[in-house]
Amino acid sequence: MEFFIRKDATEPILKMQLIQDGRNDFQHFHDKLANSSIGFSMRREDTGEFVILNKAAGIVKKTTIEPNAPDEYYIYYRWQSSDTSDVGRYQVQFDVTFIDDGSELIIPVREDLFVNINDSFVRSQCKSY
Repeated sequence: MEFFIRKDATEPILKMQLIQDGRNDFQHFHDKLANSSIGFSMRREDTGEFVILNKAAGIVKKTTIEPNAPDEYYIYYRWQSSDTSDVGRYQVQFDVTFIDDGSELIIPVREDLFVNINDSFVRSQCKSY
């Protein structure tokens, strides 16, 4: 999966939908997530160097209009401008530590998630005249 953001930008927020695969009790899984610690890490693809290590991330439930719609949950990370200051390609992951049993889960599970920070065509530091 690929995510694109401009250099020094703080939006869009990086979010990943938690998929209900039918193998687990999804509501029970969300209850465990609500009582967990979620961290976000990002490392340069070319050097393997971590530029963000275990910063706080969150989880949110999607608000739906339809009352019978199934619940959808998203894990997210809100960028700071220092996070996106270097142009490049980065591999990212969310680290979930469940407080009740101490187990850990690394997300994404099936395929890697890459963040591409692109140079902006707008000056980030404008001089006032």
